[in-house]
This record gives sequence, structure tokens and C-alpha cells, in this order.
Amino acid sequence: MSYSVSQNTTFLTVAAVLQRAISFVYFIFIARAIGVENTGVYFFAIAFTTIFTVVADFGLGPVLTREAARFDTNSSAYLNTVLGTKLIFGVISYGVLIICANLLGYDALTKSMIYLSGITMFFDNIHATFYGILRAKKNLLFEGAGLIGSQFLTAIIGGVALYLGAPLYWLILAYTIPAGVNAIYAGFMARRILGAPVIPKIDFGLLQKFLVMAWPFAIAGLITRLYSYSDSIIMSKLLSPTELGYWSVPFKITFAFQFIPAALTASVYPAMSSFFITDRARVGELFVKATRYLFAVVFPLAFGLSAVAYPTLTTIYGAQYAPSVLVLRILLLSLIFGYVGFVTGATLNATDRQKTQTGLLLAALTVSVISNLILIPIWGIVGAAISAVIGNGFLAIAGTILVAKKIILPYAELWKYLWRTFIPAVIMGVIAYLSIVKISFMIVIPLVAIIYGILLFVFGAVDRDLLKRLFAKIC
Repeated sequence: MSYSVSQNTTFLTVAAVLQRAISFVYFIFIARAIGVENTGVYFFAIAFTTIFTVVADFGLGPVLTREAARFDTNSSAYLNTVLGTKLIFGVISYGVLIICANLLGYDALTKSMIYLSGITMFFDNIHATFYGILRAKKNLLFEGAGLIGSQFLTAIIGGVALYLGAPLYWLILAYTIPAGVNAIYAGFMARRILGAPVIPKIDFGLLQKFLVMAWPFAIAGLITRLYSYSDSIIMSKLLSPTELGYWSVPFKITFAFQFIPAALTASVYPAMSSFFITDRARVGELFVKATRYLFAVVFPLAFGLSAVAYPTLTTIYGAQYAPSVLVLRILLLSLIFGYVGFVTGATLNATDRQKTQTGLLLAALTVSVISNLILIPIWGIVGAAISAVIGNGFLAIAGTILVAKKIILPYAELWKYLWRTFIPAVIMGVIAYLSIVKISFMIVIPLVAIIYGILLFVFGAVDRDLLKRLFAKIC
């Protein structure tokens, strides 16, 4: 059974939004219940393990999906070979994780949390393989269901553990158990859709071919993960678990909003790839259109949330997280550059400049690590937040310059839409900041959202024709 592109996009988008929502609420309960220091240990164990998922996958996931989609009759052989290989790579990755955790000298509690999180990584790698073959079959319904079900089960197990005052490692087991269940479920669904046995059996000739295709994905994935989490590793050695706990809350908040540019770039990437062959001028137009939409979203997020950051964060997470407020405000500034970086990255990949994008990510990683090593010893988590602005700013600006060397960018249009969304967002932020002193943030947030919408009309960022087109697409 296969579905259309629009149906599959809907399945995965709805699932991703629900999964992020459940995860976000779940983390709030964790942060309030276990305290700042334990939250820091919990957050770091997951962040540290996330880096090693690239080793376990080694880029074979996207290769499996692509090749199985191209050569449908070989799907079963492809799956069995990749599954067998990833089982071995998963064990190797887990061993490397244990070695690194011990070499870095973490305490017993942190290491035990990392070890458990590593088992979760192993199961995640397996169910990702099964979902990869289902993607090749144009069936994302089961993946969406697995995504929501797994997160819901995590919330239930974790919620019970918090209620009973269970040891901290149960919050990791709350991910490990659903990951194992999800792997079994995904394997069953893959067998059902393929109509053939799923047996880990490596065809070494096929594996050699796949590894040649996979290594660029592996390198790009590793650089991306290191760019996202290298600051956490540096902080784990230079700062205390309590400071990592303060960092975890603003990081989680800003990370939650990254699905917006990810979803948008996923939809424009195929069109950009096609236009690059047939009509390059339209690639620039699509770049402007994507950036326009992201400006309209990220500016109010950055300025609006910054304005109400203190009462919102301390009310939701507790007064103990007050030191996280400044970090949140700085990371929200970084989010603006991060949104632009999503578009420039997608554009470079769509215009056959994958190596350039990988090189750019490597340069951004270098800039980020150097700035973190300089600023974290001086300003702690605030220094890490400033480094995030520097890294994302470099990625966005350098990415835009590199994009402009390949396609014609209408800079006048870009600046026009930037100011037409930036000024309303600043006005909205000022109103929110002045209002939050006397009015609850629960009233201020929807109120300034309405004001921002009106200002978009006033400044010409949105008009009736645009609304009609959006409404027509939704309907």
C-alpha cells in the first residue's frame, strides 16, 4: 500500500507536531520534578548519545530508501543487507560510546545514564531501518503512528516513574522500552508491506556498493551532529551539571521550533532541484519565497518570546530556572540565523553543491568549537549561547554568499520582506514587554499575536491575494 506525496507529508507532519508537543510537555514535567542538576545529567546523557547515532547508521538509511525506491524488486535484499550491517555497526557504535564516556572521565551516574541511552540509540537505529524501507514504498502512515505511539508510551512510563519517585535512570528507560517496542512494530510492518521475510543477511557485494554511496551522508551527518551538540560536550567538562540543567531548558525550547524550517525546506527542496535543471531563475524566486515565510515566523518568535521570557519560563518550568532566561533570549536570536541556514543549506544541496554545504558545515563547526572554548570559561552557559549566535550567523551569512554565486538572488525583494516582517515583530515585542508587567503572559501572547497579524497587513508583508492562495492550498 502506497500513498501520495501530499498524504505522506500530512502523515509525517502531523505525527512530528504531535510528537514534539508530547515531548515538550514531558520535558517540562521532568525539569520541574527532578531539579536543575539532575535535569542537566539527563539532558547531557541523551545529547552525548545522539552524536553516536551517525556511527550506527553510517549513512546507510538514506541510501536504503533511495535505492529501494529506484529498484523496487530488490527491496528485500537491500533491507536484509542494511539491517545486518546496522546491527553490527550498532554494537560497534555502542562500544565506542562506552569507551568515550570512560575516557572523558564522567561520574558513575552520568555514565550509567549514557549506557542506557546507548541501548535506546541501538533500537532507534533498527526501527529507522524498517521505516526507511517503508518510505521507499511511499508509506509513511506506519512511521507516523510509530512516532506518536512511541513518544506517548515514553510519557506514560516517565510520568509513572516521576510520580513514584523512581531512580533517575528510569527516565532513560522511558525511552529505551518504547524504542524496543517501536523496532518490533516497524519490523512487523516492513515484513507486511514487503511480503517477504526480514532476515539480517549481508550480501557483501551489495554492501560494498552501498558503503561507497553512504560515506558522504555519514560525514555530513557526523558534522551536523557535532555542530549541534559539541557545545554540550565542552560544557560537560568545563561546567557543572546544574549549569547544564540551566542550559537544557532554553535549548529544548528553541529546538522545538526547528521543525518549521525543516518542514518548509523539505517541501521546497524537490522543486529547487527541478528548477535548477529547467529554469534557474525560479530557484532564486523560490529562495526568496521560502525566506519570506520563515521571516514572518521567526521574527515574532524571537522578539515575542524574548519579551515574555522571564514570566513564561519561570511559571512553566519553575523559579529555579530563572538563570535560563538570558540564555533563552540569546538563543532566540540564534534561531533567526538558524532558520536562514536551513534555506541556504537546502538551496546548496539542490544546486549540486553538496560538497560545498558539507565544507560550510565543517567551517561552522570549527568556528563554533573555537568560540565555545573561548567564551564558556569566561561566561559559562551565556558564552555557549553567544557561540551559537556566532556559529549560526556564520552559517547563514556564508551560506547566502555561496548561494548567490550559483543563482541570481533578488536582494531587493529579500530586504523588502525582511523589513516588512522585522519592524512589526519589533513593535509586537515592545508591546509584549511593556504589557507583561501588568498582564498575565497567557493573555499577552495571544493579544500580541493578533497585533502582529494586523501589523503584517499594515506594512504590506501580507495581502489579500496571499491569504487567498494560502486558503486555497489548505482547502
